[in-house]
Amino acid sequence: MDLVRDVLDVRLVDRNGQGLGRVDSIVLRLRDNGPPQFVAMEVGLTAAARRLPKPIEFLARWLARTLRPRLQTVRYGPTLFRDIGVDIELDVSAADDPRLLRFEKWLSRHVVSRMPGGSA
Repeated sequence: MDLVRDVLDVRLVDRNGQGLGRVDSIVLRLRDNGPPQFVAMEVGLTAAARRLPKPIEFLARWLARTLRPRLQTVRYGPTLFRDIGVDIELDVSAADDPRLLRFEKWLSRHVVSRMPGGSA
């Protein structure tokens, strides 16, 4: 499997089909005797910022520090994979795990719910 081609920027979904974002970074472990080992994939602003030009990366990191922990990077290990196809399905539930979709949940509670028709 070519990790950059097959995993990077691929959409992640939980076991219920809820979108969890896209794979922003791949974490590898370097080994002395053998190829690198896939450890995890990361989703979040700071992980995505590493792939941007330095001034934009600096701004994204500042924003993440300011809004922390809502924009915290989340790591998913290979043990959570359920299916790899067009999307990568993970054995997690966004509704039950408080560290997933923190910013989206915060926006829903504090912004969208206060808009006309937002509570529906």
